[in-house]
Amino acid sequence: MNRMASLVPCIQVPMNFGLEYLGSPSHDNLKFLLKDEVLLANSAIMSFNSPVIKKVTVELYQTEIEVKELSKSAVQCFLEASYSGTLKDISKLNFRDLNKIFHVFEVKWLIEKCFEYFQELTESVREDNFDEQSFLFDEAMYTLEKLKKRTFIDVVINKFTSSATCTQYFVTKYLSDFSSCSTKNIDVIMELTANQEHVLVEALINNLEKTENTLDQTSRYILQRLTYKDCSSTYETVYQRLFEKLAELENPTTEDFRLVVRALQQYNKAQKEIKNSMSYVALPNLFLDFQQLNNIHDLDELTAFLIESPMIKNSYIFFDSVFNWLCEKRIDNNTPFVSIRDEFIEKFAHTMQSRGWKPLELVYMKQKNRLYLGGLIDKIQRKASMVSENCSNGISSISEYSPEELFARDHDIKFKFQQGSITNCSKEGDCGFILRVTAATGKNDDSFNIQLVVDPNLYPDDIHFHRESHMLIDNINFTLDITLEGTTYNTQPITWYGRPCQDKTDKYWHWGRHCFWKRGETIWSRGRGDPLKKGTLYSSTAKIRPVVYIV
Repeated sequence: MNRMASLVPCIQVPMNFGLEYLGSPSHDNLKFLLKDEVLLANSAIMSFNSPVIKKVTVELYQTEIEVKELSKSAVQCFLEASYSGTLKDISKLNFRDLNKIFHVFEVKWLIEKCFEYFQELTESVREDNFDEQSFLFDEAMYTLEKLKKRTFIDVVINKFTSSATCTQYFVTKYLSDFSSCSTKNIDVIMELTANQEHVLVEALINNLEKTENTLDQTSRYILQRLTYKDCSSTYETVYQRLFEKLAELENPTTEDFRLVVRALQQYNKAQKEIKNSMSYVALPNLFLDFQQLNNIHDLDELTAFLIESPMIKNSYIFFDSVFNWLCEKRIDNNTPFVSIRDEFIEKFAHTMQSRGWKPLELVYMKQKNRLYLGGLIDKIQRKASMVSENCSNGISSISEYSPEELFARDHDIKFKFQQGSITNCSKEGDCGFILRVTAATGKNDDSFNIQLVVDPNLYPDDIHFHRESHMLIDNINFTLDITLEGTTYNTQPITWYGRPCQDKTDKYWHWGRHCFWKRGETIWSRGRGDPLKKGTLYSSTAKIRPVVYIV
């Protein structure tokens, strides 16, 4: 008997059980109690479709289910779909009840069919049909609030925001009456307008005009949550109109006054940030994380990482990564962690050629040749295609800095270059660009920053700004010349050493393996292991000159 039962296939829904059995007095043993009527169905068929009905009938032995809040057409549609295996007669009129009953009884295949129907309606909605848009939004919000499902509202948001016109048309119409909007609805409206906040601000202005310059609860709720991301020159006048209206508030409460002041402060802060974003550009090839390299313990693995990584954008970043990796992993100053093989050099050279990278300047590798590099520089120099001997694209800053001056103060690093070195200019001697430094304020944080200044108004008279400087941003390789006791250690690579910061003892500034006494101490040593095991500790009298290579 058990063997025969195991041969019977498991019933999978949807399945056509036969509509002719629905409503049969002799067949149907489960009652669905509507407000004024009773519909009959078979408990087994309904249980195959719904785990909830199965539990009610099999485990709780109930023969009646109350559905008094649902329409007859929706319940009838549900029963017929369960019997026939197909969903028919779904429409906007019964959509909410069907969506609810499918979720309540956890009928997965009908939930999917209902969602597909909703997606079709959403895809076909017109940009200028508020009735259609409002139906979709209201049903999606009902599903979100009552059924705790976000999928429907996500579909609506994706569709509406695919067209700026659609978002503006719907939000403007929907917010024509603030009194009918719940905070949950406003939250979703703010999601809709995340990239078009000016639309929300326009609606807020319209409401202030209607209420004769008084703040209602919805207006307060919106005003508290504005981000001012849109307050650039394009929509600046919209925000100005808002604050003009807020200035006209009659008899504002103390709380309203504070709210308006906070909003104005946030607006001014956003304006400043937007201006800064238009004035400065971050150096994309700086502050890379050495830990990614430190976790690699094999040259072949390192090679694969460097060839495949999108962070490796030129031959200098490639070289710096290998140089720093060998430096940090050396056994001692005379013993390399690994020896560089010809195969590695060939792969490096092939990568440079296939990606159109400039060759490495010989001067860039000057003074870097050490035994612990395992022949890296010697082998590169012997590969003619990898090295350029006769040109230099290195540009030194016009000033040098003490460690405190470079790391602990906001300041500008000025670079000048001769006519024709980067751009043809009739004004000799003072072409250049500025890198703005934001000081390091803490220990191991992200406060330190270096950005290219691209706003001509921020340039002094002694430097002639070129728009072309903005185009250099992806091709700047930042290094340091460090001078101590008359000796200069050229082009020390710091690309892979994150951001400079203070150590925990507050005695040093360190940028990767380069460590500087903050004050007082004049001695220096190599490899003291304090604070880095294989770092170089410079005295506070060291002078640092930033140098950039246009690569």
